[in-house]
Amino acid sequence: MNAAASEQPPAGAGELKEEAAHYLGHRQRLRDRFMESGAVALADYELLELVLFRAIPRRDVKPLAKALIKRFGSFAETAAARPERLREIE
Repeated sequence: MNAAASEQPPAGAGELKEEAAHYLGHRQRLRDRFMESGAVALADYELLELVLFRAIPRRDVKPLAKALIKRFGSFAETAAARPERLREIE
């Protein structure tokens, strides 16, 4: 899948094109920051976003990443969480 296909606006966002433009290129910007500066340049939720991009290719994963970090406390704790605990997050 190419990068452009993974950054399609959410359904119904056509009317909000100007307001919602912040999402364009978000995934690539995170990848670039990670490649240039490593994990220390990213917050835990941003590292989790990088992982979730692959698992959920056409959805904004930032809210999910933030919810997981809030529940489990860190990237490492989220990665170590049992699958049934992860499924508790909507």
